[in-house]
Amino acid sequence: MKQPVPRPPKRRYFKEVRFRQIRALVELSRQGSFTSAAASLGLAVPSVWQQVRALEDEYGVQLVSSHGPQLSLTEDGQNLVEIATPLVEGFDSLREIFADRHRTTPRSLTIVAPAPMLLGALRKPIAAYRQKFPAVNLTLIDRPSQLARELIEAGGADIAILGHAQGDEPLSQFSMWTLGSYPFQLICPDDHPLATAPRITLADIVRHPLVLSGEQSSSHRQIRHIFTQAGLGGRMKVTTTATNRALLLDYVAIRLGITLCTSANDAKLPRPGPGECQLMMRNLAALFGHEEVFLVQRKNRYELPHVQAFRELVLTGMTKDGPKR
Repeated sequence: MKQPVPRPPKRRYFKEVRFRQIRALVELSRQGSFTSAAASLGLAVPSVWQQVRALEDEYGVQLVSSHGPQLSLTEDGQNLVEIATPLVEGFDSLREIFADRHRTTPRSLTIVAPAPMLLGALRKPIAAYRQKFPAVNLTLIDRPSQLARELIEAGGADIAILGHAQGDEPLSQFSMWTLGSYPFQLICPDDHPLATAPRITLADIVRHPLVLSGEQSSSHRQIRHIFTQAGLGGRMKVTTTATNRALLLDYVAIRLGITLCTSANDAKLPRPGPGECQLMMRNLAALFGHEEVFLVQRKNRYELPHVQAFRELVLTGMTKDGPKR
């Protein structure tokens, strides 16, 4: 007697996990609130809430924990997001990959970086890329490191070159390649008290007017972080800010203050102009550490060939011993 062939289980269309529910949880983990996740997804807040609750029902675990306005993922929620993020990122790249292979849209590449990087270390890789890929619509955006981070987090750039200061939140959704590590330096007039002091402390520095990069730069944030940790943050007297090293040195040369900044180890000081003083430089890495500069891309997204080509040009051109992940 033949055994009856078992029927496949009936599909549970209403209860089964849908991709949009997974996407809602991943976006919730990025945005930190139902309101922000809903705005990012173009949905109503109750819709996002229902999708996440449907996932919890399907898996039989709590994925999200809320305490008033504060929202966090449970351990199960974090594990599911870690598994699901590559799937969501890969799916989101599908249209872009298809269009690239069929040449249905012009190829484009958007790079965001601080002005000193665009004018300095990135200049040769950009020129080489333009020569090799003349048809790519190349967009270069000048932003200090904090704003560059915000732009790539919002999906407004393919690649970011930025500094990462001590105390900054980790970029967990991104891959980061080390491009350089630059020591902090004191630059002051050669007749300044700190120029010949046998030993310099944070308390010595904070007594003097400071000329620093803008507050959204990684160097400014690291300097303020170090002073704050030492209980001296409230005593900082930042009299002037500038967008690049050349301006910082000009302001120091006319005695607006002293500066703490970073640059390549072989950077030289300019000769004084009329009415300017001679400058001197002292390494302060023992007090302030190094400014770490990274190339940043979102994880788990398919990397189009023309984007990969730019990344490899930068890594080859800016790292002496090869790229470090």
